Amino acid sequence: MSSLPRQAGLLVAVVATALGLSLLAPHADAATPETDVRASARHSASAELAQQLRERQQSLLLLNRRADARERALVGRKAVLATYGYTGDPDDVRAVLPLASYRLSAGFGLTGPLWEAEHGGQDFGASLGDEIVAVAAGEVTEVAWSGPYGLRTIVTLPDGTEIWYCHQTDVAVSTGQQVEVADPVGTVGSTGNSSGPHLHLEVRPDAGSPVDPMDWLRAAGLTP
Repeated sequence: MSSLPRQAGLLVAVVATALGLSLLAPHADAATPETDVRASARHSASAELAQQLRERQQSLLLLNRRADARERALVGRKAVLATYGYTGDPDDVRAVLPLASYRLSAGFGLTGPLWEAEHGGQDFGASLGDEIVAVAAGEVTEVAWSGPYGLRTIVTLPDGTEIWYCHQTDVAVSTGQQVEVADPVGTVGSTGNSSGPHLHLEVRPDAGSPVDPMDWLRAAGLTP
């Protein structure tokens, strides 16, 4: 037999074998349902992490903005309190002075023709219309004309102490209102029994007899 037919037969057999193996072997780049699921899961996890990162960044930005706003507010509050004699931590303030600018005049306990009895408060001479502020936080329990005291505002503190602001020309609060330290109360006037524009300040523990306002202010850490 000729060798040519045998060689042709061998070639056919080799090609057939190769084709069979090729059909049986899986293609490396062929997608399967399992690989699709894994790829989808990875994509979903990546998207979720990206969303969480964006949310955390937004939360951090909001917290920083709030912190900056509080810092600005504290700086402003501290400046206001310093105007009224308090230079400590704004969060710890208990009391301030009633006026930004004043001169001390008639003191507590004086007697004389200017008063029907002993002088029951401390006078702070000031200009007509100067702003009076609350020396401590409390509730406004009276705003009224009161004979020799003129236009008077009474603020009652949580411990029952009454603070009287007398001889005002105008008021900035109303009965029942809550005031914080250094909130405006009214303006300096010369109403009632007064020889000139000034604030008559009285301090009455438990709404009773008056005590020296200077001692009360000093006990609160102030220097009138």
